Amino acid sequence: MTSQSEMTNYLHAFVEGMISNGVVQAVISPGSRSTPLALLLHRQEKIETFIEVDERSAAFFALGLSKTSGKPVVLLCTSGTAAANYYPAVCEAYASHIPLLVLTTDRPHELRQVGAPQAMDQFHLFQGHVKLFIEMAIPEGSKTMLDYSYWQGMRATDTACQTPKGPIHLNFPLREPLLPDLTHPMLAEKTTEVIVGKKQLSESQLMMCANAWQGKKGVLVVGGSHTPEEAGLFIELAETLNWPIISDPLANITSNSKTSPLIMSCADLFIQEVDMNHRPEVVVRFGMLPISKNTMFWLQSLNEDETMIYFIDETGEWQDQLKQVQTAIQVEEQTFVQMLLNKIKVQTSVSWRNQWINWQKATEQLLKEFSEMNTLNETSASVLVHEKMAEDGQLFVSNSNAIRFLDRFASAENNVYQLFGNRGINGIDGIVSTALGMCAINPDRQNILLIGDLAMYHDMNGLLLAKRYKLPLTIVLLNNNGGGIFSFLSQRQLETDDFEPIFGTPIDLDFSLVAQLYDAEYVKAVSLEQLDCLLEKTKKQPKFQLIEVVGDRQDNVLLYEKVVKSLREIFGIDYGK
Repeated sequence: MTSQSEMTNYLHAFVEGMISNGVVQAVISPGSRSTPLALLLHRQEKIETFIEVDERSAAFFALGLSKTSGKPVVLLCTSGTAAANYYPAVCEAYASHIPLLVLTTDRPHELRQVGAPQAMDQFHLFQGHVKLFIEMAIPEGSKTMLDYSYWQGMRATDTACQTPKGPIHLNFPLREPLLPDLTHPMLAEKTTEVIVGKKQLSESQLMMCANAWQGKKGVLVVGGSHTPEEAGLFIELAETLNWPIISDPLANITSNSKTSPLIMSCADLFIQEVDMNHRPEVVVRFGMLPISKNTMFWLQSLNEDETMIYFIDETGEWQDQLKQVQTAIQVEEQTFVQMLLNKIKVQTSVSWRNQWINWQKATEQLLKEFSEMNTLNETSASVLVHEKMAEDGQLFVSNSNAIRFLDRFASAENNVYQLFGNRGINGIDGIVSTALGMCAINPDRQNILLIGDLAMYHDMNGLLLAKRYKLPLTIVLLNNNGGGIFSFLSQRQLETDDFEPIFGTPIDLDFSLVAQLYDAEYVKAVSLEQLDCLLEKTKKQPKFQLIEVVGDRQDNVLLYEKVVKSLREIFGIDYGK
């Protein structure tokens, strides 16, 4: 058997190990050292492969595939700085618990640290941002090493999918010749079954929670990303307890088939402005904090002598930045909620429920009275996107202003779609590519990306994926020519000469030319009615298009401040005391 045949069998065994544990997709960044793995993945009928020359875009695309499918996705690149370009997406995958298998190929040991070209230290390249690092052995053809390779492929995939999910990095040192022996008969396929149980509470522990919560004045706070089915269970728990529920937009509670007046979709606007005579006796938090800073401030203001705070920590990572929890419960969230529902026998008083419902309704009514919500601007456009989503549609929302517009102004609608975003590290890099990964999983559905101009510019290379694979993503571009989020932050106090170049950062791009470069249709929306029609068409005719909404950074701030001022007048809070 030649060295080529030995390498081929060794790497084929690794691929079989990954397949046995559920890998069906791979994203390949072309290069020389990765040739044998790239060819074996590309020729494997059980794996769908995507090719992307820009490694940063490729990594975020893989992130989007895994985020949407819920399955582990392979990411492959050559040696050298190629792998370093994966770093932002790997960090995001680790923080948001997305299972990626990052395969980096490398020079063999005799060519490391001796000045060989395209060589760098790839050992523990991603440091603390992966669950596991494996330095693979040099390929050999013995049965022992074939079993080792298969086992590592299976083990890495399983580890990526264990709670908390996350990326695994495997580094493959490969010697030349790099072309695998594709004429050599492959080894027989192997399969290994992995049976995984769920972490759940005992009967007595469940009753302890039920007795501590039922009948009390409580609030549910749901953070993190959840499927519509998972979100429905949280809503059912809120209804069973008679508690209001505050959530992150990505929790998919405001875009769920289960509607409830207990969904506090406008909590960010009113929670700091109402006169709360009675503080909650219990707050139950699921996962990380929602995006709303006002909700965070409100939680911080709670007195531990008045309010018992519970933290449902599914990952066991203690990701509680407020550090005020009295009881942490490490359990699989959905199993916990399902089992708890049957234990709740006493509902909280109607008066507690009604005051929260009244605050929500008053805020919703106020928003309807603002003329700005009926004319085209970044806020109204964002809300309209939410309202016009199709049944089973998919919406990816960018960080900075876009997700905050939805969090503050979008009410719970009776339209069932799934909302995605990159809220692990909250960066604006890779948003386009991740959204295209979302689109690639369900291309026949309505797929929309809501994004700002800086985030769009940051990942324009990703648009090549839409062109190459004919991905029908509709991009709604909120263009205020710069970093609109900073107009809400303390930096806005700076003089214009300081603010504009450092924080405003206008880029003055003609996005019609960007659309032309990547063969996307382009429309500049001039009215809310026109945008409504364009979004309605995406339900029946998904296509790759860019719809630009030109906005003004200061207008966004003025509308927000106007709403808050009106809420203070409605709820009668005197901040001058």
